[in-house]
Amino acid sequence: MPAFWAAYDALPAGDEVARARALIGAWFTPNVEVYRGAAIGRVDLARWLAQFDPAAAPARRLSAALPALWCARVAQFRTMVPDAAPEVPALSFVSFLNFDAATRLWRGRVVLFLGIDMMALLHGEAVGPLLDHERFHMYHHEVNPSLILPGGDPLWLGIWKEGMAVHATAVLNPAASRREVFLGDAALAEAGPTLFRRLAAELPDRLHETAGTVRTRYLSYGYRGDVPARSGYALGAAIVERVAAGRDLAALARIPAPEAEALVRAQIAAMAR
Repeated sequence: MPAFWAAYDALPAGDEVARARALIGAWFTPNVEVYRGAAIGRVDLARWLAQFDPAAAPARRLSAALPALWCARVAQFRTMVPDAAPEVPALSFVSFLNFDAATRLWRGRVVLFLGIDMMALLHGEAVGPLLDHERFHMYHHEVNPSLILPGGDPLWLGIWKEGMAVHATAVLNPAASRREVFLGDAALAEAGPTLFRRLAAELPDRLHETAGTVRTRYLSYGYRGDVPARSGYALGAAIVERVAAGRDLAALARIPAPEAEALVRAQIAAMAR
């Protein structure tokens, strides 16, 4: 991020198109390998600058605070889950509003990419729960290789993983409100039996799907339709809460994929009644 801020501060005065061209040369092109690793392709930099400029000040503060905050959250995570790795590969950059945080397989290992721009716009500087959510995702894969399936994640696995991460965030932040646990999303915080019953009725024949269009309806932040965006997060959290009794985070994380699928399908069937 220091290199990004240097490039951003050196952008010429003028319209966004001229500034975007300068940013391509000073920042995007030299770091294109990172963006490929994060699965970010073409971006409209002129449009992004118009959205980012008003949020640049809080993004800069977050950028400066994030290394220490991330290390503190990783250390705190290990107090709750002692077998977690003490160091976790993470990289902060501007994601051009593609995501606030995402894990990707890059250079032979799973890396957490943190999009400072989206983090600042969505969460301000209160990003602790988001970091815990993402740290659990990485831990989940550290201890449970059965979750890596050929052909990508089917929908049931996406629901399970996100529900597990929401549950872990609640455990790690016992004083947090339900809205904070759902990373500021009021619709997910308010989700309950009526929504779950509706989702449970339509999901059984879709749970095996890996297609983006199906996953988008239940797991994508950008979804706009007749159910809340990322409704699968709330459904997954409800499923995990139903099966978590007597299991700590380490035990839950180690549930093998076949058993997790059976749990998801059984709980969805129960919710549909």
